[in-house]
Amino acid sequence: MSHSPDKILITGASGFVGRLLARAEMERGNTVIGIHDPQESPDLPFESKGVDIRDKKTLQDFITPLKPQRVYHLAAISSVRMCEENPSLCFGVNVTGTLNLLDALSKLDERPRVLFTSSCEVYGNVDPSRQPVREDHPPAPINIYGLSKLLGEEVCHYYNYIGGPRSDSENSSGVIITRGFNHTGPGQKESFVFPYVASTLAKIEKGDAEPVLKMGNLSVRRDVLDARDVVRAYMMAADKAEPGSTYNVTSGRCISIEECVRMLVEISGLDVKITQEQSRMRPYDIPQLSGDASRIGKDLGWRAEITLEQTMKDLLSYWRAKEGVS
Repeated sequence: MSHSPDKILITGASGFVGRLLARAEMERGNTVIGIHDPQESPDLPFESKGVDIRDKKTLQDFITPLKPQRVYHLAAISSVRMCEENPSLCFGVNVTGTLNLLDALSKLDERPRVLFTSSCEVYGNVDPSRQPVREDHPPAPINIYGLSKLLGEEVCHYYNYIGGPRSDSENSSGVIITRGFNHTGPGQKESFVFPYVASTLAKIEKGDAEPVLKMGNLSVRRDVLDARDVVRAYMMAADKAEPGSTYNVTSGRCISIEECVRMLVEISGLDVKITQEQSRMRPYDIPQLSGDASRIGKDLGWRAEITLEQTMKDLLSYWRAKEGVS
């Protein structure tokens, strides 16, 4: 017997990972409906509605007739800098928006499975001797974004508590939490560090920019993985994870920003000067953070598959194409 398509709701559907996730779900035959920022008019190959998730009534009115079987909650203010500059906006979207969504879903006759995308920023400044950090490490965020994601997790725990989670069938409902570590890839906005470098290199190659990369703190060490691997992790968690579970989504490799930047420069073949500028330094940056992926590997069989080198090659190719560089 063939499986009938699931109706999938993706919040933040017009974002970098949201688009990749929507494409992957449609490729396996599911029906995708998105929610995007009402201030945007994205060109998407699936139905999506502009809804401010801070508006409880509007969100409820959209959710009630939709009745999704599965929900990926990606909508968030994800820029650490933007969250520091506008905490009210950050908490409004990342915390109140999550509360509004789960409240609307809890009122459906059949509650869907929900994946909440949290962040490694909830861990805060973990001593290197305690890294790679595991999911049971006490969270202690040191920036507004990390705090907002931790509060979002608490909202998820609350709704799991009052509504289950129910696991009486293979389609058990409830909320699953993923803590994503730094990810990048083709399609990410150039306001993030690696797309900024790749886009600048493409402009330099085209002759539209001076051969200089103006950077912030290059010594920061991060666990970097490909967004396409992240999408696989989200789908596997939504498919198989026990509601109430929390998983790190991490590559298990820790590398400095400088090493990644130099990798991109080497791939480009350009002679480029790399400088650090005080104005680009962020006092709320965590010096080093790497994650342990053993739980998601054991429970779901997931691991990062795309090499960092391939990710950087694909990222540079994407920006070369955008800039018209052959």
